[in-house]
Amino acid sequence: MKKVWVMLFVLLLGAVLAGCGKEEASGNEDSTKVDVSRVRVLIGSSSTGGDTYQNADAVTRYLEKELDTNAKVDAVGANRAFDELAKAKTDGSSVMFFHDMAYLGVEYGSFDEKYSLENWTVGPVVALNPGNAFLAKADAPFDTMAESAEWLKSNPDKTIKVAIEAGGVSQIGFDAYYLWVKEEYGTEVSDRIKVYVTGSQSDKDQALWDGNVDIIHGSVSSNAQYTEEGVEDKIKMKFVGITSSERLEGYEIPTFAEQGIKVDGKEFTFDKEYFFLLPKDIDQAFVDKLDQAIAEVVKNPDYAKDLSVNAFVVNHIPMEEAEAHLTEKRDILSNIIKNGPDLNEITAN
Repeated sequence: MKKVWVMLFVLLLGAVLAGCGKEEASGNEDSTKVDVSRVRVLIGSSSTGGDTYQNADAVTRYLEKELDTNAKVDAVGANRAFDELAKAKTDGSSVMFFHDMAYLGVEYGSFDEKYSLENWTVGPVVALNPGNAFLAKADAPFDTMAESAEWLKSNPDKTIKVAIEAGGVSQIGFDAYYLWVKEEYGTEVSDRIKVYVTGSQSDKDQALWDGNVDIIHGSVSSNAQYTEEGVEDKIKMKFVGITSSERLEGYEIPTFAEQGIKVDGKEFTFDKEYFFLLPKDIDQAFVDKLDQAIAEVVKNPDYAKDLSVNAFVVNHIPMEEAEAHLTEKRDILSNIIKNGPDLNEITAN
């Protein structure tokens, strides 16, 4: 009988331990699994060929594996993305992915005040585009943004027209350039800098090719193809500056800071960052799982490799730090926005 009881006890103990092991394994396996069967990733761009879509597509492909759900990027444009996020369910089935224009657009008045960062749950920052750039035609009489100001000074009968998209990343770089020229060379030079306001990158490119502008805002990922050897003269471009804090590896493009472009005595730098925005009252369980899943995605070397194809880099800031980081960045740039030119007054005829 003693042997029987001992055997029963061993079997019972084994069953209990096995059950605990399964429960623990199940807990680990489902730690980032979400309850929704599909996550719609709204992006603030209507283009499927630009840097916003490229970044959103890259992170979404890895994210859906970590969350164990289906995820799809939906390029609906900024205003519609904000509108749909505002009425989205709280389960995480709809989130938004965008870059600094999310808050710059509010500061510039392009987006309604109700879309400010304080009215969302700010998700993690995942990537950075160090190739936020300005370009000119290959045969332009200057090679950098700083040289363009010198060229204007030496040619008092000339103007420079710059193609930008109002209310965002394009405009903040242009404003910094304009304010620097005004401070460094005076209004007799800065008054001859005009803007050509347009939308997508393809529209800016076409404006340069058509001769409507002298400089365009662009990016290394989108425009490098037009700067390579063998490109037809009529569409060939050259980079005249990037706004990032450091040069982009593999490219000889001088930064604004290297060129001496300053605002209020401080070197102007701007790194374009990509991040998630979530409904204000989103379920905390989804928030935690998204944050945890992103932490795993950014550690994956394949994700970094995919980003590098378009000259993007991993730039992870977890949720507990993301809102403070972006808010501080917004507040610094707001001074440039307040002092920048009124586009209505300097728009090219």
